[in-house]
Amino acid sequence: VNRMAKKYTFVRVANNTTNGVALGVDNQDINVHKIIVGAPVGGGIVRLYDISNPVNNSTTNMAFMLTFPTFSTTNINNGPYTFDFGEDGIRLGEGGNIMADGDMQVTVVWSEN
Repeated sequence: VNRMAKKYTFVRVANNTTNGVALGVDNQDINVHKIIVGAPVGGGIVRLYDISNPVNNSTTNMAFMLTFPTFSTTNINNGPYTFDFGEDGIRLGEGGNIMADGDMQVTVVWSEN
């Protein structure tokens, strides 16, 4: 694993209708170490892709997908949420992309491989 300095990408607002935000460039090997969702939205979806430019809301090339439950007085939103993939992270060989369908303030910590 390359021990280069980690980078971060922050997505404040929904970006699922604009093909998300690329992590690295096309065909670049990257590792995703953490996904932090700062302001989860009930029913919101966060997708991590093993491709730098997926089509809006694509269901192919997904490496990770999370759908938050509907929050209520009995199902309280205890965010922020951190998904830690360990020191080595999830390796994506085609570049990567993060897509959220709500204004969830998503941060991705990643590194080049």
